[in-house]
Amino acid sequence: MTIEAATVTVNRMPAITWHKFKINEAEVSFSAMEEAGGGAIEAIVPAGIVEDSSAFDAALSSAEGAASQWETGMGEVAHGIFSNVAARHIGVVAPAGTTCEEPVVVRVNAEDGACALALLDVVAQAHSRIHVAVHVDSPLGGTGVAGVETRVFAAEGANVDIEFVQTLDATWQHLDNFGAHLEDGARLNASQTVLGAAESYTGFACNLSGRESEAVVETRYLGHGANKIDFNYIMRQRGVQSTCTLSANGVLMDSSAKVLRGTIDLVHGAKGAIGQENETVLLVSDDVSNKTVPILLCDEDDVQGAHGATIGHVNPEQLGYMQTRGLTPDQTEDLFAVAAFDYARLHAFDDAVRAAVERLGGEVLGDAYRLLQDED
Repeated sequence: MTIEAATVTVNRMPAITWHKFKINEAEVSFSAMEEAGGGAIEAIVPAGIVEDSSAFDAALSSAEGAASQWETGMGEVAHGIFSNVAARHIGVVAPAGTTCEEPVVVRVNAEDGACALALLDVVAQAHSRIHVAVHVDSPLGGTGVAGVETRVFAAEGANVDIEFVQTLDATWQHLDNFGAHLEDGARLNASQTVLGAAESYTGFACNLSGRESEAVVETRYLGHGANKIDFNYIMRQRGVQSTCTLSANGVLMDSSAKVLRGTIDLVHGAKGAIGQENETVLLVSDDVSNKTVPILLCDEDDVQGAHGATIGHVNPEQLGYMQTRGLTPDQTEDLFAVAAFDYARLHAFDDAVRAAVERLGGEVLGDAYRLLQDED
């Protein structure tokens, strides 16, 4: 199947601001390309987890009001793209009351000249626990599009741990579309690591519908070269005493550009809800572009909300100190990028991810990263 060239709008934030800032949304331009073969998507499903690609739709339709509240962070247009051209649809279910120690592993291996997209549905039935690990990589090089749309339904008392790692080379486009629905007492713990791609678009939406539901989202990213990173987070807190924590930590170097929209929506009726978001950005070059938009929307009086961002350059005194130790300013700046790769390497969920991080680190930083490997 051939995919036509197109330009689409994604990652539109719920409450738009002054258009002059050009941060309300993002536009993605696709070239014409072929759909990747099913072999580009690999899924490893451990014993105890049921494979069922229809379970998510059934769970969403059975939960009162869930279907009308459903959304993904990149928006309906992006959802349509995934639905129409995904090379594979994977559905996994954690049965009620079960805990699976081994993770469900999904790998997307980009194919040259192709669009390698996967649909991933995760259903955690009542009082179950499931761990999902997703890796998007380009082991053979080339150009094209790669990514995953993930839909999560967490029933009463369920726990979903999900982690995403992206290690695409600097010639690819990356799409990461996410939507979750949490029932009473459900918990979502999500981590995202974005290290590569020429353009990376992440949309993350979570509907904390249930009483005392909780979502914790932690994002780490590295901007390098001339790459573009675009995030959109939408956290809807509808449940009484629901809790949301959104944190992001990033490093921008060279002439990279990043936009992060973080919206916590404290919906009417969410009595006692607590929402918090924060971002820390280190700028190690004067040529980078950073835009951060932390937003709190509130239609309820008995809630707590906090947001903020810390953005800054390397302290001149620190640079001076490092020069006395024989490092140039460029070498000092490289250390922060090395630290980002090293963190991802140390926290990789398996050897394949670890090897991909090392490969990309070597391509981006060359001798600076290889020196770290030699020291290890």
